[in-house]
Amino acid sequence: MKPIKALLPLSLWLMRIGLLLFAYEVYFKTFSKFKLGNVEFYLAALFLIFSAIIFITGFIKRTALTVISGFVVTIISIYNIINAIDGGLDIMLIVNFLIAAIAVFFIEPNR
Repeated sequence: MKPIKALLPLSLWLMRIGLLLFAYEVYFKTFSKFKLGNVEFYLAALFLIFSAIIFITGFIKRTALTVISGFVVTIISIYNIINAIDGGLDIMLIVNFLIAAIAVFFIEPNR
């Protein structure tokens, strides 16, 4: 089965927008509390920054920033998966799997 090639740019932008919306919804509250002694603050800051970079690099042709950002978002998502796995199967565990999959997609330098 061959995919519809014309929809690839649309799907890339939907993934970028979805990643940015997820970052805002989940991490912005933690980031805005600005607790420097808290590990969650730094994870939220990294996730927000690198998600925004993935979105912004959609407008430019440089792939190095996209690859690095995808790697950082993947690592943070895997960290969240490891922390959430003890609580059993819940919605945030599943969402973090999906976010990790999207981030791994952006690690490929041809995107």
